[in-house]
Amino acid sequence: MSKMFRPLIFFISFRYIYGQKNGGFGRFVSWLSMLGIMLGSLGLIVVLSVMNGLENQMQNNILRFLPQAEITSSQYRINTHDLPRQQFTTIPNVNQITPLITSDVVLQSEHGITVTTLMGVDPNEYDPVRDYIYWGDLNDLQAGQYNIIIGYQLADQLKVTVGDKIRLMVTEASQVTPVGRIPSQRLFTITGIFNVNHDINRSLIYINQTDAKNLLRYPADTITSWRLFLSNPLNIESVTNSALPNNLIFKDWRLKRGELFQAVKMEKNVMGLLISLIVIVAAFNIITSLSLLVLEKQGEVAILKTQGLSRLKIMLIFIIQGASSGIIGTLLGTILGVILALNLNDLMQLLHLSFAGITLPTLVEPKQVIIIIIGLLCLSLLSTLYPAYKAANIQPAEALRYE
Repeated sequence: MSKMFRPLIFFISFRYIYGQKNGGFGRFVSWLSMLGIMLGSLGLIVVLSVMNGLENQMQNNILRFLPQAEITSSQYRINTHDLPRQQFTTIPNVNQITPLITSDVVLQSEHGITVTTLMGVDPNEYDPVRDYIYWGDLNDLQAGQYNIIIGYQLADQLKVTVGDKIRLMVTEASQVTPVGRIPSQRLFTITGIFNVNHDINRSLIYINQTDAKNLLRYPADTITSWRLFLSNPLNIESVTNSALPNNLIFKDWRLKRGELFQAVKMEKNVMGLLISLIVIVAAFNIITSLSLLVLEKQGEVAILKTQGLSRLKIMLIFIIQGASSGIIGTLLGTILGVILALNLNDLMQLLHLSFAGITLPTLVEPKQVIIIIIGLLCLSLLSTLYPAYKAANIQPAEALRYE
């Protein structure tokens, strides 16, 4: 007769898991721990996926259009002849480099006045706003024609449309005259309107780069900065830590939008911490249920030790038994969490929880899911060590004295 290979420690562990007839409270606590770890892993994946989606949406809707990083001088002017763009192509995380002239300006029409940011661009260079101009075209910004493209909300606020004249005033380029200091100003013709989102539509306007130089009174071959388009704007440190020549400096999106993204990141960390408390409670339940099992089985453990079973194998029996709750809970929670995160908006519509057609952006990051799985499995294993150690230290003579 052939003998079936059956490791003793696994046989005993699974017998404790599935063969318990008594000890209902210990089994109930064990189920609670498995449920807690399952809910914790599910909650972590769903919440972090929603926060990832929000960060990604903000990155695409805001950071895509703002200068993500700029190379400039302390005077915010550089000479393109002395510092050509080819000098900075080795900076990591950079996809493209374009010249930029930018400044805060006052925008005035017959019906209102506001402050916005001027973007002096070259129509022949890449700019992401090109695909969002629904009236007009970026190529309409020809040098010397003094045309301008503005956002939809800004046009609505100033009550202007394509073909209207609008005045741009730059206080930092003012001149001293007999009647006092007068800002540089000029009338521009609106030739296009773009629509990205409420924030960008109000905060950016576009004119030709040569016209911007004339308005700001820049010398020839002078720009405000080299504009860097990044593959991952949130990883801005990989760019700003690079060395620059000739006392040049980096400016990046954190100057204007850093607080917003920092608030989102802090909320993401706090939500993750709060949900992690569920997992910590579940880990304590593993310790409790396994400790109850050790008390219940100390007589059997004593017999096993008298039969020659080593302390290490005794520990492994209870480690396997205790970790099973964590492994099953982690795997079930991960599978359900990924499915729920990928179909969250459909589920919300099915349960009539969506409001006014608003959808939650979700982005499941595989690396994040793997970290959650490894973290929960390690926590489950650590929770079993103390009860397993106590089981391995049971003295057969003491345990069997009253048997």
